[in-house]
Order: sequence, then C-alpha cells, then structure tokens
Amino acid sequence: MGSSVQTRKVAVEKDAYERVSSQLNLAVRLLGFWIALVSLFFLFQALDYRGLVGRLAEWQFLHFDRYWPTLTFVALTALFCLPLILAVWLLRVRQRRDEGFGPARIDDGRIIRGRLTRLQGFFAGVAAGSLLAAIIVLVMQLQLPINEGSARSLILGTSDAIAPVEGGAVITGEVDLSEVAQFNENLLLVKRTLYFAPVRGPRDRANGEPLRYFVEVKRTDVKGPYDKINFPEGEDMVHVWRFRVPGITFTPYMNGLLTRRTLPGEIENLYRYAGYEVDADNYVLFSSRERLTWRYYVLAAEFGISALISAILAFVFGRRKRAVTQRVREEGELTGA
Repeated sequence: MGSSVQTRKVAVEKDAYERVSSQLNLAVRLLGFWIALVSLFFLFQALDYRGLVGRLAEWQFLHFDRYWPTLTFVALTALFCLPLILAVWLLRVRQRRDEGFGPARIDDGRIIRGRLTRLQGFFAGVAAGSLLAAIIVLVMQLQLPINEGSARSLILGTSDAIAPVEGGAVITGEVDLSEVAQFNENLLLVKRTLYFAPVRGPRDRANGEPLRYFVEVKRTDVKGPYDKINFPEGEDMVHVWRFRVPGITFTPYMNGLLTRRTLPGEIENLYRYAGYEVDADNYVLFSSRERLTWRYYVLAAEFGISALISAILAFVFGRRKRAVTQRVREEGELTGA
C-alpha cells in the first residue's frame, strides 16, 4: 500500500516537472522570436536616429560628447525583452529545483535532453522571428515612392513646393554646397556613405525660412579608394560631420526621386546645432530609388542570414536531442530487462 502511494507521488512530481519543462520550452521559443522582432524595431530607430534610440543618443552627446550606437541598441533590445527573460529564468529556477531533490529526482539523460530541447527551441524561435523580420522589411520597401513616368518640375519658392507629391521630380533652387553633411549608414555586414545639402528658393534665405528641402550630392574629387577624409581622432563614434575641408567638391543631383520625411535624424540635428532651423515636414531628393531601397534589401538579407544560421543550429541541437533520447530509451530498456 505504502509503495503504491509512493509510486503515485513520484509520478505526480514527474508530471509536474514535465509541465514546467513544456512551459520553459515554449517561453524560450517565444524569447528567440521576440528578440528578432524587437531587434528589427530598434534597428530602424538606430538607422533613422529617431524614437528612443535618437533621444538616448542626444543624451549621450549632451553628457559624454559621444554616442555608443551598438551599446544603445543592445541595451534597449535587452530592456524590452526583459519580461520574457525573467519568465524564462523563473521557470528554469523552478525546474532546477525539481531536478535534484525528492524521490522523483530526474536522471542526467533527461536533464541533458531538456537543455538540448531549450537550445533547439530558442534558435528555432530566432529563425522564425528573423524570417518574419525579413518579410516585414521587404514589404516596407514596397511602400516607398516609385520613380515612374515623367518627372514633375518643382520650383522652390512657388506654390508647387508647398505640398509636393512624392515621386520623380526635377528641383529648381539654390543648393548650398558650403553646408554639405555626410551620413555614414553602418549595417552589420556592409556600410555606405551619403551626402546631403540644403536647397532653397530664391527668397528663402533672405526671409529666414527653415530648411525644408535637401538634395543628395556626390563627391567629385575622389580619385581612388585611398582618397579619403581623415577625421579627428576619438570621434569615430560620430556618424555625421559638416564639411569644412578645402579641396572637396560636390555635385548636386537635381533630378531624382523626391521623398517626404526621409532625412536622417542625425542630419536634422546636425543642421540645427549649426544654427539652422529645420522644418519637421522636410523633403529629400535622392538620385534614384535604389538609394532608398538599398538599406531594405541589405537588412532583409542580414535577417535572412540570421534565420538560416539559427535554423541550422536548431537542426543540429535537434539531432543531438534525438540521439540522447534514443540513448535514454535504450538504457531504460536494458534496465527494465
């Protein structure tokens, strides 16, 4: 009679352990999935220098005279994943307590299998989240304006420039090449450099109008890959500069794709710090649509690579888990024999 009660107690404790293990495995999968999506959200903020990332960057510049983009991105991602991280930790604490105590002590084989299951689930979640992030990025680039048909003529200072339509455009105005700004867009695997300059109507400067229009410009003094600008040491974390270097020449693009509110936040703040007022409802003329879609395709590719690597790791840990499961089953059969 006592032996039967003890057996039922052990079975109940093992059932409780399995329930906690199932909850933990689900939480780990959700954590991996959530990390990928949160990373996408804050990555776009970091690239556009807006939202929480932009505010924290300005706070860092104010108090430390520099900005740590990677640290800011990682810290915000970890903060917004903290509830799930705590849930995983609490479930793991509960599971570990059941692994080594009581009559239903869990054998080493099942413990190892549980760890492999969690690793498999985490990377499967990352793979699913990364794949969804890549799809979201590709869908977002479809929302960008297109450059089809004949380009509209846009003369700054006229009524046509009050609320222009996004798309192909030819801008007529005064480009201030003495106030060109450089924007370094650094992604995980690749990076590029863009240059912008303000363009005004004939009377905008005299009337003190805020900067509302910008055009992409091209450096025309580059002779080869070794012809680069050497910036002051210790400022490698700063991603924008005003050009005051003699000998650098630029050519503006006056015919291209007009887009609304696509000026990087870093560039907006740069001109504000330089003493200019920048209209929040600003427009940028890019040389082509490819200059806009570049980051979307690169981000989609990087999240696709993340999904592939995570899927491979999930497969590897899944194979190891199956091997351990088979070994535990064989050992159980031998013991039973």
